[in-house]
Amino acid sequence: MRFLIVDDDESIQLYLQAVLAPFARCDGAASGEAGVAVFDGAHAAGDPYDVVMMDILMPGMDGHQAAETMRAREAALGVGPLQAFKLVMITSLVDDANVSRAFFQAHATCYLVKPFDKATILDELRENLIL
Repeated sequence: MRFLIVDDDESIQLYLQAVLAPFARCDGAASGEAGVAVFDGAHAAGDPYDVVMMDILMPGMDGHQAAETMRAREAALGVGPLQAFKLVMITSLVDDANVSRAFFQAHATCYLVKPFDKATILDELRENLIL
């Protein structure tokens, strides 16, 4: 299993990588643009990500835009819904507009609200059949 963690806060990336290391190979990106580039590179190498964990609030391309771009890139490559990456939004935003956009436009699998802890992360990923 392979995870891409996109968050402009390096401490969040490192924390999630430490939590997920027993279950998956993890890579990180510090911006939406960098996340899309890493995502594209993984597809080009024939080793796409199974899961993308995406922060919403980032400078430049935000998490919604990055996730929607990744979904469009997969569709252009002919990746079907059963093979598409699972999207986990990781954010401090809990308003209806952001939650709705995450689920209905980017097809998020789940939504983790910061601050979070190891048990919450693993429980949510297991409940949503990611781990």
